[in-house]
Amino acid sequence: MAKSKLVEQAWQTHVSHAIENLSREDFYSSFANCCEYLSGYDSTLVVWLSREHKPLHLFDNIPTLYLSQTQPPWINGAYLLDPYYQLFLSNAPSAVYRLEDVMPDNFFETDYAKSYYHDTGLIDECGLLINLGDDHAVLVSLGLRSQGKLSEICTRDITSALPTLASLCRKQQSAANGEINFSAPLDKAFRNFGRDHLSKREREVIQLLLKGHSNKSIAQLLNISVDTVKVFNKRFHLKLGISSQAELFSLFLESISMIPFDADIDPLTHYLEITRPSS
Repeated sequence: MAKSKLVEQAWQTHVSHAIENLSREDFYSSFANCCEYLSGYDSTLVVWLSREHKPLHLFDNIPTLYLSQTQPPWINGAYLLDPYYQLFLSNAPSAVYRLEDVMPDNFFETDYAKSYYHDTGLIDECGLLINLGDDHAVLVSLGLRSQGKLSEICTRDITSALPTLASLCRKQQSAANGEINFSAPLDKAFRNFGRDHLSKREREVIQLLLKGHSNKSIAQLLNISVDTVKVFNKRFHLKLGISSQAELFSLFLESISMIPFDADIDPLTHYLEITRPSS
């Protein structure tokens, strides 16, 4: 049986480098080396999460080709559909979470998943959610783009090392808090999307669809029948003038990205007024 990497000198060396780089620009590069060494994943994205602001990009070593396709739209609104962001909003404890354990049942059929997983070569993801208190957290997203299955020892090692990794992260963010540039959150815009055009129930169905829930899952969550979910689907497709979930995803992202700062309005109405002004 393979031994734990936590007892190897290389692990101690990686941790030492991370400690040496606390409060420095190179910290998260050293931190990523710690995580990837233990986990077997081959890329790292670190973002700061808050209930009051948009996510803040802290670090990544993702290939530029993939990052340029995904980061701008993610920060500008697509993060609202991310299973890990939803996990953060649910007050989940600091822990290591595999994507397969937190995603909705129909997640990989969504356009969000196609854009942020299929099209970027990402075949697996593991998230380290590190709560900082005061409704803030750091999410360390470990991605796997190379083929192969990770052993249980990798998952066990990264979980066992979480207290050490979390402590390092909290120290780094405590030192960097004064340098964080805040942006307005979009949660309100997500809740308001379509409110001027759709019923409350139609909007609830849309929100769950965008997050990756199947009709069956939506029916269970809303305590209605699958046939009723299908009726709501037909209604909002007709009202919005769309014919597919891909069009819904595109309309949602475009509307969210154009919302004014902290505005309590329907982003869809604002988008339509700009792009399709009445004659």
